[in-house]
Amino acid sequence: MSSPGGSSFEVSRKGGVSGCLDVDVEQGRCIWRPHGSEDEAFLGSSSTTSSARGCFGCFTWEGALSLPTSIDGADLVGALACSSEGTTKHPSFRILYTTEVLAGRGRTRRRLLRTEPFVCGSTGQLEECLRQVRRVAGHSEGRKRIMVLVNPVSGKGKGLKILRKTIVPMLEASGIPFDVKCTEKAGDGKALGRGIDLEAYDTLVVSGGDGTLHEVMQGLFGREEASEKAGKVALAVLPTGSGNGFAASIDVVDAVTGLWFVLKNKRSPMDVVSVLQEAGTRGIHREFMCLSTTFGFIANLDLDTEYLRCLGQARFTLGAMYEILRGKTTEAAVAYVPKGSEAPPCDEDSSRIACLFLDGIKGMFEPSFALDDLPPPWKKMEREDFQFFVLANVPCLSMGDRVAPTVSASSGSLALVSTHKSSRLENIGGFGEKYRHNAHTHALLTDVGISFLLLLIFFPFFPLLLDLFEAVDNGTTHESPTASYKEVVAFAIDPKGGKLQFSLDGERIPVSRVYGELHKGLGTFINNYNS
Repeated sequence: MSSPGGSSFEVSRKGGVSGCLDVDVEQGRCIWRPHGSEDEAFLGSSSTTSSARGCFGCFTWEGALSLPTSIDGADLVGALACSSEGTTKHPSFRILYTTEVLAGRGRTRRRLLRTEPFVCGSTGQLEECLRQVRRVAGHSEGRKRIMVLVNPVSGKGKGLKILRKTIVPMLEASGIPFDVKCTEKAGDGKALGRGIDLEAYDTLVVSGGDGTLHEVMQGLFGREEASEKAGKVALAVLPTGSGNGFAASIDVVDAVTGLWFVLKNKRSPMDVVSVLQEAGTRGIHREFMCLSTTFGFIANLDLDTEYLRCLGQARFTLGAMYEILRGKTTEAAVAYVPKGSEAPPCDEDSSRIACLFLDGIKGMFEPSFALDDLPPPWKKMEREDFQFFVLANVPCLSMGDRVAPTVSASSGSLALVSTHKSSRLENIGGFGEKYRHNAHTHALLTDVGISFLLLLIFFPFFPLLLDLFEAVDNGTTHESPTASYKEVVAFAIDPKGGKLQFSLDGERIPVSRVYGELHKGLGTFINNYNS
């Protein structure tokens, strides 16, 4: 029985329990009313905040399906038909919904739940049930198709399992049409970004790590008229890689949470950074950055642990220990344009992605050109000895840090975070205070039998990194006396010496002079709907 405000269906459940499934579009909820039950005793008042009032998802004791239950439409994913190989040969379906649970570090995640099957009397009734439940969820209304790109070898190689158990069921239940492609080799992500139909799709979901997202962006923003059209397709991320910095920055802690954001469809402008290097006879090579450009400690951490990708996040822990023991200093000249600087006028064709602070500089890749020659509002950093250097477009480089707490994917600025080489005397003074006043540090070193004086003698850089790591973990790098923290909109890096290596979004790029400039709101991404 249907009405403009919803429908009521006579269905049955496991064990022969029959009843009525009310799909109330106006009230935005689905209610199971077994025949002969006392509704109000179990359904509770409308102020109940739990996702499923009653016993949806509670099927561990006999008779649970005989109790009335209610699922709020705000938590609905949709409805999914059961396969003919399932527990019943009759047409049947499950309702999929989510609940919010704590995920640590102040984050929450969504947990995916499925009801036991509702058995229908006919295929026609099944199709109507699916349609009405999806109406209550409301995810497919006004949506175009979704393209899902899966990197099956990203991180610990769980991409195909997540595709089968999470991505396909949630999208099918929502009723949003979608297509899936899996990468087979390097460059497949770039090809998809360059070739995706911007009129047919409104979302491109990337299931992989930051490297997969980076590759897709090269195609999407490298296509003709990208400045006008690339933002039509919103990028979404499902964190199945090693670092997952972009996902962490918008609180996408797992694939279910990321897909829930896709269903909620909150779109935000996405800042994209052009990174320019000389490419010999090919002229100037441009890549697009969504996460970070680094050299020194962080770049070594990214690039020198590639062979440990199978360990997931643990590869960075091992890499950090090694880098701490090395304690190398990297030399480079760095210049930047501070946030808020007035950009020169742009007379270029609007279809081109213009770099307002860079396009007018002549000879900037010539060997004789020095960063001191950059015109105002460019500023050059005085020191050229770096232990830690990060230019970040988002707060996090992985799930376990907050390197750049003052920026976001839409903030219109980059965070330039760096530390310099300190003298042994400076380290003794700084670390002595930390050792005496920080109980956690004191207990840690005492437990392992380490004298801070021995650390200073053999590893004089250790106090500096300890201070920095604490600030990175707490999200206080912008307040740390150890770090230099600036918000910028353009940058230039001129490496000194041959031992430096650059990491762009976790990927290796050539060691040569590099320039970058942020384009505010050039793209679009699926954001945390609670933000």
